[in-house]
Amino acid sequence: MNRVLRVGTLVGLSLCLALEPLPLMAGSGPGAGTAVLSEDLLLARRGGGGGGGGRGGGGGRSYGRSTGGSRSSSGRTGFGNYSNGGSAFRGSSKPAGGFSSGSKKATSSGSRQVQGGQGSGNRQQNASSRQQGRQDLAGDRQGQRSDRQGQRTDQRSDRQGQRADQRGDRQGERTDRTEIRQENRTDRSRNRQDERSDRVSDRTDLRRDRSDNRWDNYWSGWARPGWGYARPWNYGWYGGWSSPPWGWWGASAAAWGVTALTTAAIIDAAVDDAITDQVTYIAVPNTSYELYYPSVEPAGSQGVTFVVNTDTGTVEMRADCQQGTLDGRTPRTSEEAELLNAACVVAYGD
Repeated sequence: MNRVLRVGTLVGLSLCLALEPLPLMAGSGPGAGTAVLSEDLLLARRGGGGGGGGRGGGGGRSYGRSTGGSRSSSGRTGFGNYSNGGSAFRGSSKPAGGFSSGSKKATSSGSRQVQGGQGSGNRQQNASSRQQGRQDLAGDRQGQRSDRQGQRTDQRSDRQGQRADQRGDRQGERTDRTEIRQENRTDRSRNRQDERSDRVSDRTDLRRDRSDNRWDNYWSGWARPGWGYARPWNYGWYGGWSSPPWGWWGASAAAWGVTALTTAAIIDAAVDDAITDQVTYIAVPNTSYELYYPSVEPAGSQGVTFVVNTDTGTVEMRADCQQGTLDGRTPRTSEEAELLNAACVVAYGD
């Protein structure tokens, strides 16, 4: 409604401006009445003026002409007051009939409803946008947390793998060092054993060489072929009994698991073979001893001294063939009993 009123006011103002030159052309001539009439018509259109029958009535300024048809005393055209903001042309903003209260309220209420609906829709849309933004942000944060968690898990796995590899490397190094130390110990032990064996062999060879030298130099002259009859002492009384009359023999033989000693015939044959081969020792049967038979000499009427090669070296020993002792004691092993028997056979046997 306000727009319609504004449009009407503008149209009226346009008409007034178009008709404004008419009073200027009015003068004292014949056309003066026409100009006045036009001015009255214009005032009627404006709705201005009233009361007193004057042209400038209605409490407004006087827009009448001076007597004689001249212009107003102000020297203005009569339209000068219209330029005061143009209020005279706009008229009242309220229509003559007034606004319809119902239509105004309905329009206002409808406008508010439309605006309220639009605002509610906008608020809902904004709330939905904010909710969607929060959900997207939460999803992004959750994705970032998942990525960081995956990275931490991968890093932990890598560190655990590195630690496992390092432990494996250290264990392998320890195993290698242990094996190297064990091999070194084994090598040293073998070297020591080889050295001992070499020393024993060297000593044995040296003793045999010495024995051979003695054979050539100063050993007993009876150690030759027919040695049994060449012995210059009393012999033939030691019979090499299968069950010697030694008091300790029975219990010791049972403990050792033997029943008899080596016979004189076997020992005599060994001496004969050694003399033939010009070897100064015989291997004592059932033992690791080597008896240097040319070293056998009587000690008294029933004793004997001799030299024997043992695991520890060459040893000179003394035996009593009648009592059955070795270095003044009873033999501790069957091998010592065999050594005692062999020495007595060479010295006093048949």
